[in-house]
Amino acid sequence: MTLRGILLALVMSMALTTQAVAGELTSSSPGQKALRGVANLTLGLFIEWPKTICYEAREQGPLLGIPAGFLAGFGLGLMRTVVGAYELATFPISIPDDYRPILSPRYPFESGRTVVSPALIARPRVGDRP
Repeated sequence: MTLRGILLALVMSMALTTQAVAGELTSSSPGQKALRGVANLTLGLFIEWPKTICYEAREQGPLLGIPAGFLAGFGLGLMRTVVGAYELATFPISIPDDYRPILSPRYPFESGRTVVSPALIARPRVGDRP
Protein backbone atom coordinates (compact mmCIF):
# COMPACT_ATOMS: atom_id res chain seq x y z
CA MET A 1 0.00 0.00 0.00
CA THR A 2 2.82 2.41 0.86
CA LEU A 3 4.63 1.61 -2.39
CA ARG A 4 1.51 2.40 -4.41
CA GLY A 5 1.13 5.73 -2.61
CA ILE A 6 4.75 6.64 -3.28
CA LEU A 7 4.46 5.69 -6.96
CA LEU A 8 1.23 7.65 -7.32
CA ALA A 9 2.80 10.70 -5.69
CA LEU A 10 5.85 10.38 -7.93
CA VAL A 11 3.78 10.13 -11.11
CA MET A 12 1.57 13.06 -10.10
CA SER A 13 4.53 15.27 -9.24
CA MET A 14 6.22 14.46 -12.56
CA ALA A 15 3.03 15.27 -14.48
CA LEU A 16 2.55 18.57 -12.69
CA THR A 17 6.21 19.52 -13.10
CA THR A 18 6.05 18.74 -16.81
CA GLN A 19 3.03 21.00 -17.22
CA ALA A 20 4.75 23.83 -15.35
CA VAL A 21 7.95 23.53 -17.37
CA ALA A 22 6.01 23.37 -20.65
CA GLY A 23 4.14 26.54 -19.75
CA GLU A 24 7.39 28.28 -18.83
CA LEU A 25 9.09 27.30 -22.08
CA THR A 26 6.25 28.52 -24.28
CA SER A 27 6.14 31.95 -22.67
CA SER A 28 8.97 34.38 -23.30
CA SER A 29 10.66 36.65 -20.83
CA PRO A 30 13.68 38.96 -20.88
CA GLY A 31 15.81 36.16 -19.45
CA GLN A 32 14.76 33.75 -22.16
CA LYS A 33 15.42 36.40 -24.80
CA ALA A 34 18.94 36.82 -23.40
CA LEU A 35 19.43 33.04 -23.33
CA ARG A 36 18.26 32.78 -26.95
CA GLY A 37 20.64 35.58 -27.86
CA VAL A 38 23.65 33.90 -26.25
CA ALA A 39 22.81 30.50 -27.78
CA ASN A 40 22.24 31.92 -31.25
CA LEU A 41 25.30 34.16 -31.09
CA THR A 42 27.69 31.43 -29.99
CA LEU A 43 26.25 28.36 -31.72
CA GLY A 44 24.36 29.84 -34.67
CA LEU A 45 26.85 29.32 -37.45
CA PHE A 46 28.43 26.13 -36.08
CA ILE A 47 25.13 24.26 -35.81
CA GLU A 48 23.00 25.90 -38.51
CA TRP A 49 25.49 25.26 -41.29
CA PRO A 50 25.74 21.45 -41.04
CA LYS A 51 22.06 21.15 -40.09
CA THR A 52 20.99 22.90 -43.29
CA ILE A 53 23.36 20.78 -45.38
CA CYS A 54 21.70 17.65 -43.93
CA TYR A 55 18.18 18.93 -44.63
CA GLU A 56 19.01 19.93 -48.20
CA ALA A 57 20.84 16.65 -48.90
CA ARG A 58 17.81 14.67 -47.68
CA GLU A 59 15.37 16.68 -49.81
CA GLN A 60 17.36 17.15 -53.02
CA GLY A 61 19.86 14.32 -52.85
CA PRO A 62 23.54 14.69 -52.11
CA LEU A 63 24.57 15.96 -55.57
CA LEU A 64 22.42 19.10 -55.37
CA GLY A 65 21.72 19.21 -51.64
CA ILE A 66 25.27 19.50 -50.34
CA PRO A 67 26.25 22.59 -52.37
CA ALA A 68 22.83 24.20 -51.88
CA GLY A 69 22.89 23.39 -48.16
CA PHE A 70 26.44 24.70 -47.88
CA LEU A 71 25.43 28.11 -49.23
CA ALA A 72 22.03 28.27 -47.54
CA GLY A 73 23.43 27.02 -44.24
CA PHE A 74 26.17 29.64 -44.24
CA GLY A 75 23.60 32.39 -44.86
CA LEU A 76 21.20 31.07 -42.24
CA GLY A 77 24.06 30.63 -39.78
CA LEU A 78 25.13 34.24 -40.25
CA MET A 79 21.52 35.38 -39.90
CA ARG A 80 21.13 33.39 -36.68
CA THR A 81 24.36 34.89 -35.32
CA VAL A 82 23.23 38.45 -36.12
CA VAL A 83 19.80 37.80 -34.60
CA GLY A 84 21.52 36.40 -31.51
CA ALA A 85 23.58 39.57 -31.13
CA TYR A 86 20.42 41.68 -31.59
CA GLU A 87 18.45 39.68 -29.02
CA LEU A 88 21.28 39.81 -26.51
CA ALA A 89 21.67 43.57 -26.96
CA THR A 90 17.92 44.25 -26.66
CA PHE A 91 16.87 41.63 -24.11
CA PRO A 92 15.49 44.15 -21.57
CA ILE A 93 13.26 45.73 -24.24
CA SER A 94 10.02 44.03 -25.28
CA ILE A 95 10.71 44.16 -29.02
CA PRO A 96 9.10 42.20 -30.70
CA ASP A 97 5.98 42.14 -28.54
CA ASP A 98 6.13 39.85 -25.50
CA TYR A 99 9.80 38.97 -26.20
CA ARG A 100 8.79 36.60 -29.01
CA PRO A 101 11.62 34.89 -30.89
CA ILE A 102 12.57 36.23 -34.29
CA LEU A 103 13.62 32.85 -35.66
CA SER A 104 11.91 29.50 -35.50
CA PRO A 105 13.10 27.17 -34.02
CA ARG A 106 14.19 29.37 -31.15
CA TYR A 107 17.57 27.71 -30.65
CA PRO A 108 19.95 26.37 -33.31
CA PHE A 109 20.09 22.89 -31.75
CA GLU A 110 16.30 22.37 -31.98
CA SER A 111 15.09 20.28 -34.88
CA GLY A 112 13.42 21.84 -37.89
CA ARG A 113 14.32 24.23 -40.64
CA THR A 114 15.08 27.79 -39.68
CA VAL A 115 12.53 30.37 -40.75
CA VAL A 116 11.91 33.97 -39.80
CA SER A 117 8.80 34.45 -37.70
CA PRO A 118 5.85 35.10 -40.05
CA ALA A 119 4.50 37.83 -37.77
CA LEU A 120 7.66 39.86 -38.26
CA ILE A 121 7.76 39.69 -42.06
CA ALA A 122 4.03 39.97 -42.77
CA ARG A 123 3.24 43.13 -44.66
CA PRO A 124 -0.01 44.94 -44.05
CA ARG A 125 -2.52 44.74 -46.86
CA VAL A 126 -3.73 47.90 -48.56
CA GLY A 127 -7.18 47.60 -46.97
CA ASP A 128 -5.70 47.19 -43.45
CA ARG A 129 -4.54 50.79 -43.14
CA PRO A 130 -6.66 53.12 -41.03
